[in-house]
Amino acid sequence: MPRVRLNILGNGVREVEVAEGARVADVLREAGLLSTEYVVVKGGRVVAEDEPVADGDELILYPVVSGG
Repeated sequence: MPRVRLNILGNGVREVEVAEGARVADVLREAGLLSTEYVVVKGGRVVAEDEPVADGDELILYPVVSGG
């Protein structure tokens, strides 16, 4: 099973195991995180929920900030 490293800014780093063919949305779901609460960066670029992930990938999660 592929292992993906999550670097959650402000909340540390952890690894998540996902099934072959997994996408960013699957990683977030497996980690118990909501995609609406983070901007996900992979390989230096912002990626969408349907971006495929592979064993050894690192996703950097930036919390979404809103307000006025």
